[in-house]
Amino acid sequence: MFTQKEYVEIDGHEHGMIIEGTDKENPLLLFVHGGPGFPEYPLMAAEKLAWLEDVTVCYWDQPGAGMSYNPKTQGELSIDRYVNDCLAITKHLKQQWKREKIYLFGHSWGSMIACLTAHAHPEHFRALITSGQMGRHRESTKDTLKFLERSAAVRGEHGVVKRVKKVKIDDTLHENADYRMLLGKVNKYGGGMKKNGYSNTNSLVDIMKCRAYTLRERMNILPGAALTYKQVGKEMMDVDVAERTKRFEMPVYIMHGRYDYQTSLLEAERFFEKIDAPHKDFNVFENSAHTPFIEEQDKFIQLFQQILQNDGVTS
Repeated sequence: MFTQKEYVEIDGHEHGMIIEGTDKENPLLLFVHGGPGFPEYPLMAAEKLAWLEDVTVCYWDQPGAGMSYNPKTQGELSIDRYVNDCLAITKHLKQQWKREKIYLFGHSWGSMIACLTAHAHPEHFRALITSGQMGRHRESTKDTLKFLERSAAVRGEHGVVKRVKKVKIDDTLHENADYRMLLGKVNKYGGGMKKNGYSNTNSLVDIMKCRAYTLRERMNILPGAALTYKQVGKEMMDVDVAERTKRFEMPVYIMHGRYDYQTSLLEAERFFEKIDAPHKDFNVFENSAHTPFIEEQDKFIQLFQQILQNDGVTS
């Protein structure tokens, strides 16, 4: 197995990435993490997802996240900026690894960026794969709040029920500190990163144990995530990904957890129904929340290998 860490400058800002694999001749995949502003390499490294036998994976830290956090150079962040940067990283990888096309994998917020990039620049990608697929974040947030209210009521946490009812889904929601605190309950109730729970403490442990990151890069993650959400939260709330990406020129594969209440299953299903592609496939993971590729790894690897076979990569 090999692990490479590198930095690439785009428009005066340094982007960090970690590239891992077992065979440099394997197909190449760009992983677009969620958040916004929350890199997932520490989680992936801790869980040791077994897909490195089949692909070489580039874990790119987006502007404002971990290896790519620098308020002095990153400037104003926007969805279009992330799409442009994703395209630049794609071109860099294709040139560096001498690939005609690569796979694109988007998780959560990253599914939005991956979809917009693949839709606008299809010539670079063999297939689009997403998990925690975003659709209309405003509508997804309504589903999240219903889940919180229902779960709190079952547990007799009447104070939480009252707090949920006070939340207004408006243009200032991304600045609502009480709402951000409530989102921690999604993890507690089994609708967050993992159905069986994945607390902020669990996340911090994975981050601090991540040897590939310097101490400064580890410390960048929390302030980076806060700053990033503050800058793009309102714009994210207004986007309808299905309306922005009605047609794809490559196969599209979506994997979603039944218990995902960070990105609504209903919104993911609506997105799937509305888009057109040469081939599209939707798989629901019955025992997962927001990270089915971690929670049900055997099923994910089986489906992932089938994607590669469909593309003629493996025999």
